[in-house]
Amino acid sequence: MSLVNDMLRDLESRQASADERAALGSLRAVDEGAAGRRAAQRRLWLLLPAAALALVAVLLVRQLPAPVPAQPPAAGVNAAAAVAEPVAAAVAAPADSRAPAAIQLLATLPQQSEQRFVLQLLLDRAPEYRRSEQSGVVSLRLPHLQMNDGGPRAGRLERDGRSLNWSLQPLGEGAELLLVGLGDDLQVLDRLEPAGERWQLWVEVPLQAEAEPPPAELPVASADEPAAAPQARAGEEARATRIQPVVAPAPSVAPTAPAAPVAVARAPQTSAAPVSTAQASAARASVASHRPDTLSEARQALLVGERGRAIALLEQLVRQQPEHREALRWLARAWLADGQGARLLAELPAQLARFPADSELRVLLARAQLQAGDTSAAIANLAARMPPLAGDPAYHALLAAIYQQAGQWQESARLYRNLVLLRPEQASWQLGLGIALEQLGERAAAGHHYRQALQGSGLDDDSRRYARERAQALGGQS
Repeated sequence: MSLVNDMLRDLESRQASADERAALGSLRAVDEGAAGRRAAQRRLWLLLPAAALALVAVLLVRQLPAPVPAQPPAAGVNAAAAVAEPVAAAVAAPADSRAPAAIQLLATLPQQSEQRFVLQLLLDRAPEYRRSEQSGVVSLRLPHLQMNDGGPRAGRLERDGRSLNWSLQPLGEGAELLLVGLGDDLQVLDRLEPAGERWQLWVEVPLQAEAEPPPAELPVASADEPAAAPQARAGEEARATRIQPVVAPAPSVAPTAPAAPVAVARAPQTSAAPVSTAQASAARASVASHRPDTLSEARQALLVGERGRAIALLEQLVRQQPEHREALRWLARAWLADGQGARLLAELPAQLARFPADSELRVLLARAQLQAGDTSAAIANLAARMPPLAGDPAYHALLAAIYQQAGQWQESARLYRNLVLLRPEQASWQLGLGIALEQLGERAAAGHHYRQALQGSGLDDDSRRYARERAQALGGQS
């Protein structure tokens, strides 16, 4: 089309003749603007789909808040992580706070009457404590107890020719309450009660002699033997069993072997200090009424001789709470006190398989084994898993005494040496070591330890007499 227009413009510019114009007279100029408009329209129609696509894309982008809040998940993850950090910190904080906090002793209040001796400890919160028993000795260990009250720390009572010593002394990171005396008649009842926002630990010792041994006192394993026999009878063990050092006569002198306890702690021979007014007022702080729990009821039933009721309560408690090891220990003690040693032998090994590190259960099983006459089984049981010496010296003293009963003097001497290194003032351990060394032929060393035993306290008259006789026979001075 533009070619025709070009030809016509050429004619105009050359001023062509009429003949030329006549030859091209049938041609008409083309509207080039219309053609441009048509081309523009075509281009527009071609661009419209692209524009529509672009518009759709824009609309889609603007509607992307649906996926865009997909960013909140990322923010949510960050927020969750941020929340997780405080939670982890909160979890870590209790983990750190699980480190046992110190328990403050607010008052120490000893009280005495004609019938009983009572020691009251006022504490800022409920403590965990462990009780162990042996012939004439009861120990209450209170981990993490801080004694800042300034109260009395020891005392001595005398009644009808018998004495009771008590002492509250630091032990490791806590303290130990020792009650020594009264021989096999020593009964100690302890209970923990709330007192407002405080807690009270009551320790009660009846002072009046009983017509018969206390029902809760576990029976002594005895053996019939002549006075000059090379081994003395086995008594009760530590905490629940009272095994005694085996005493053998010297070649030239044959005194009767005494029944010396395995581990008798020495208590300072001091009088109880007067109670301050502040302590007395603290002790009078509202003592809340207290309904004994099942375990306390069972222990009280044992003390008054109701063994059947105590066993029923303890068996029910163990069924309801199989992990309640303290109830299991008291049930084992009750079985022994009731003469049901066979039942203990049948059931306690399975419990020890569940709680292999429970040294008290091992001691109770060893006692039942000794009563059944199986000394080798008792030794194997106790030697299988021994606790640290500093944590449970009475356990080691029990095993040392059983070694003597079995005639294993070397093993007995080894354990007693460790014990007297730990506590040289323990007269019964010095006596046990002297007996073992004398049997091994170490007479000079044996005489030395006999004399050390005489310097300590806690031995009964028979044991002290025997130590004096052996010290004299071996050339020592009594």
